[in-house]
Amino acid sequence: MYPSSLFLASLGVAALAFGVILRVRRNRSNAAKAAYPPGPKVASMPTLDAWVKYREWGEAYGDLVYVPEWNTLITNSAEVALDLLEKRARIYSDRAMTPIMKLCGGENLLSVECYSDKWRKDRRVFQQTFRQAACHNFYPAQYYKIHEFLRNLIYKPDDFMEHIRGLSQGLVYKSLYGLDITAEDPLAKKAAGIVGTFGRALLSGGFPTYEWFPWLVYLPSWFPGCEFKRIASECGKVVEEVDTIPFDIAVDRLNSGECTSPIAELAAERPEDIKEIKAMGTMSFIAATDTTISSISSFLLAMCMHPDVQAKAREEIDRVIGKDRLPTFEDRRSLPYVESIYREVMRLDPPIPLGFPHISMEDDLYRGYHIPKGCTTILSLIWAINRDPNVYADPDKFLPERYMNSPNGPFENIDNIYAYGFGRRVCAGRYMADNTVWLTIASVLAAFTLGNAKDEDGNEIEITGEMTDLFFRHPKPYRSSITPRNKDLVLATGE
Repeated sequence: MYPSSLFLASLGVAALAFGVILRVRRNRSNAAKAAYPPGPKVASMPTLDAWVKYREWGEAYGDLVYVPEWNTLITNSAEVALDLLEKRARIYSDRAMTPIMKLCGGENLLSVECYSDKWRKDRRVFQQTFRQAACHNFYPAQYYKIHEFLRNLIYKPDDFMEHIRGLSQGLVYKSLYGLDITAEDPLAKKAAGIVGTFGRALLSGGFPTYEWFPWLVYLPSWFPGCEFKRIASECGKVVEEVDTIPFDIAVDRLNSGECTSPIAELAAERPEDIKEIKAMGTMSFIAATDTTISSISSFLLAMCMHPDVQAKAREEIDRVIGKDRLPTFEDRRSLPYVESIYREVMRLDPPIPLGFPHISMEDDLYRGYHIPKGCTTILSLIWAINRDPNVYADPDKFLPERYMNSPNGPFENIDNIYAYGFGRRVCAGRYMADNTVWLTIASVLAAFTLGNAKDEDGNEIEITGEMTDLFFRHPKPYRSSITPRNKDLVLATGE
């Protein structure tokens, strides 16, 4: 009886597999027959404040907007983003590695490299270091660099944007490489300079000449219309420097016995993964160059424009912690209003309002619409998702109270912070970034009072709150007043 049972079981498995294959083929066939999602016909894609135009398209066409001339799918809905990018992640986890992105060095950057075995290996190495359970390893570096940032605000408050950049980049160097750098470091300046190029490469319409005439990539950079090759190539050279220089210094210091660091120790333990380990450091450094800077600078701007919110946060900190010390990570759960401010900053001003574009790896049928294989730009419009009036009352206003008054309170799962992305391509360093931005917010609120700067006549200078309008979004330069609440307490952190 046993062989007969085995035969029947095998036959059943084969029938089940055959049924699955038929169903997949039927779904693909149905998808191919279905209509594309509705959308506008446009000769060019918006590049300035694109998220505003995309939101308008969503209001006109619905949750799915397809732009056929540009093979672009846009959604302003969290439900659709979760359905496609998480529940159907096997279809929508790829990136479009264009020749422009290759020239920029994107093949070695986890956030933009193609979905592949190489990506999986890179991500495993990254997660080993940045997983939630390992984030306490970064606490010493975070305290050190954030307290340094506070002292810099006392010494040179008008240079706060430079101090933010120094904090963001310096923290990666300190925590991973054991190196102490400032915003004036030549490599830090170079890395800051190439972020805009990456943003253009990821934005539909960012390099219109190349997008209309892709064959130009085979011509020399001096040929008319091929300037994009020079720009991208220079970006790639900087990526290579960021990939190599700090890593070599860290390894040399470990070998000489001068100093150890996580990245050097990891390289010594796993020499077969050197390339992936270097890529982890490079991605961390470049990501911090804009995203962390954006979140912290958006927070400072929000506090200048909302003194009532700032006052409530200071009252909570003084009541819970007192005035004799700065906040620590252990205080986080005791400061719900500070947490609400952090959540509202991430909601209202996500650093990457368009989200990183995905690409579909096969035909799909969703809500009766055909989404074609190879749809080269699939955008989950985080800026609009976070402003959904069906979810957020007065969605364009900065209101931390919305989290205090919500049924779940402000301490929600980090996955509900859509600024970190969706699905398998969610930000791998989000736990460290989350801790860094929160501690900076809490520390600044405890240590300073922020407000409008004054002119020579003592009149307050209005802050317009204008933001940049390309792929990465952060406040445009403005003047503010940053006054220490307890100067000695801040300066004591450097002793």
